[in-house]
Amino acid sequence: MISKEELEHLAQISRINLTDHELQKFPTQLEKTIEYIDILEQLASDDSVTLDLQELKFEELRKDEIKVSDEKQLCKNITEDGFLRGPKMK
Repeated sequence: MISKEELEHLAQISRINLTDHELQKFPTQLEKTIEYIDILEQLASDDSVTLDLQELKFEELRKDEIKVSDEKQLCKNITEDGFLRGPKMK
């Protein structure tokens, strides 16, 4: 398990300020994270499933089709430059 002193040292060299509460809480959380990574490393072996991804040629892709709604082209979120405009992030 990671000791409080080791965590303080890691925080210092990482230039992270940790509160006393964080210094008490993080060692157990880090230990659980390390245990989980160990489990994942055991699962990764030479017997792993390999994905057979086929390469598609440009000609094999579907054609883009413009769809109309109420006899009007859908262009509500298209900017003047032709880019799609998404919602603002708050």
